[in-house]
Amino acid sequence: MASETGRMSVSVAPEKQEKLDAIAHSLDRSRNWLVNQAIDHYLEIYDWQTKKFKNVWILLQGKMQNFIQAMMLMP
Repeated sequence: MASETGRMSVSVAPEKQEKLDAIAHSLDRSRNWLVNQAIDHYLEIYDWQTKKFKNVWILLQGKMQNFIQAMMLMP
């Protein structure tokens, strides 16, 4: 049977591990759960930022084309 999750190993400073453990404990969750939540949130933010950047880029390209066309029509 194939695993539905991949395995990763990440090294962190002891202070970060202690903070993660404290947060996980306060939420009554495992460190694994907490790290997966953090990764999910990071990926959501990354996707949102990427879409916003692409939308702004498309808008700026359109404005630049309009500007160039307007400049070409000037006497």
